[in-house]
Amino acid sequence: MRPEQAASWYRRMSVVYALGAWTVLGSLFFFGQKKSKPPGDEVQQKDVSTNEMLEPPKGFYVETIVTYREDFVPITDRILNYLKSWTGGSGPES
Repeated sequence: MRPEQAASWYRRMSVVYALGAWTVLGSLFFFGQKKSKPPGDEVQQKDVSTNEMLEPPKGFYVETIVTYREDFVPITDRILNYLKSWTGGSGPES
């Protein structure tokens, strides 16, 4: 590669790198500003007597039911199987 070609390539890569860095910083700033709550949007606290706080709420519970299909394959196994199909290897044995 000739010196002028190397300098041109270096300038192009510097521009690409700078553009990516500023994009990341701009995104962080934008989403940081977006997530902050605007004034006046605060939740008002309700005064609760200590007697009410000691008693757990009656009839309130959360139940989670997870149902798996019969032929369910976890996503990690799917990814590993996909990578194995491309590399042709058996992958790490556990």
